[in-house]
Amino acid sequence: MAHFKQPRQQEMARRDQLLRNRLLEAGIQQYVASGTESIYYLSGISYEPLERPFFLLLDAASGKRKLLVPQLEHAHLKQAWNVEEEDVHSYREYPAPAGQRWEDALIPLLCDRFAFDPATPLHHAEFMQSVGGRADDALDRIRMVKSSWEIAKLARAGRYAAEGVNQLLRGVYDGVSVAEGYATGQQLLRRIIREEPDFDPLCTRVLLAPWPAPLSAQPHAIPQLSQRLKDGPHVVISVVRLDGYTAECERTFFTREPTAPQRERFQLMGEARSLAMSMLRPGVACGEIDEKVNDFLQDRSFGDWRLRLHRCGHGLGLGNHEAPWLAQGSADVLQAGMVVSIEPGIYLENEGGYRHSDTLAVTEEGWINLTGQAAVQLEALTIAAAKPAQRMKGYFIRKMVSA
Repeated sequence: MAHFKQPRQQEMARRDQLLRNRLLEAGIQQYVASGTESIYYLSGISYEPLERPFFLLLDAASGKRKLLVPQLEHAHLKQAWNVEEEDVHSYREYPAPAGQRWEDALIPLLCDRFAFDPATPLHHAEFMQSVGGRADDALDRIRMVKSSWEIAKLARAGRYAAEGVNQLLRGVYDGVSVAEGYATGQQLLRRIIREEPDFDPLCTRVLLAPWPAPLSAQPHAIPQLSQRLKDGPHVVISVVRLDGYTAECERTFFTREPTAPQRERFQLMGEARSLAMSMLRPGVACGEIDEKVNDFLQDRSFGDWRLRLHRCGHGLGLGNHEAPWLAQGSADVLQAGMVVSIEPGIYLENEGGYRHSDTLAVTEEGWINLTGQAAVQLEALTIAAAKPAQRMKGYFIRKMVSA
């Protein structure tokens, strides 16, 4: 049995009881989790499934747990929270001969009235439906509201994400390459490895890079290492997953003095951001926040969804995109303990994107900004001064990348 420190033991017990209560209320006898985040949330174990599925089975009435894992992972997964050694079952391999497949090993472990989590891969879900199971979002509902223990984890990830933004901005200059930005991300990851005593490489990652204009108008495009930052609004994206929990921080910045129209658009984005934050409190419908922001930008000729591209925000936790969804069409309502991004954007194809993103925890009184250490104002985000030392460093980084 894995050793869990007391606060984490209490957190795991809290999740277990919440899920079992929901299952019993819905008349569900057993819950089968097979998504990596779902199993991590319920057991504390990290793994890389590849093509071999993993299953955690929870009996709602007794709390009894079972694991079904590939044989090669059998010893490793004895570390799972509240799973007895004799309740760790395994199957031979994938693929395997009939009688030794994961399907053959799973069927004897299933109860009559069982449900599985919606994160289950399609092929596995189809099989479980064929033997009487049904999808249920009980676990997703629980995960939406974070405990104080989880918010502390997210706050720590948020501090690293904000520091990543600040660190990258300290090194940029007119003409800096994307490669130099990625190198800054590696520096941040090395710092996390040094500072975090429970560092887990499967549950920790860093994405830190600049999106140069005009590519910054395509927030999900991938910048090339050789691209340079010159005119227009650039966006730095900093996403840090630490001990499983993910926070994001993003900022629009300039490496040349912005023009008057660029200043106006930057200010408009900031006003939309402030409007969204002013509505962030328990009881507010998530769709209403997005609607108000859309109306605000529509009145200023930027409400067209082709200029907005995406919703106002989304939930953060074990996933960097999860419920609740701050989007028109969402049925989610804010509660204290939810953690969301606020990131209304304006995107102009030939100019670039304007977007700040922060990770905020909803409280009874309003919200706490978990990435608030990052620069916000235009003056701090205009990096126009020459940096000879950084240019020399950048030269060597570019040489190593192109070698």
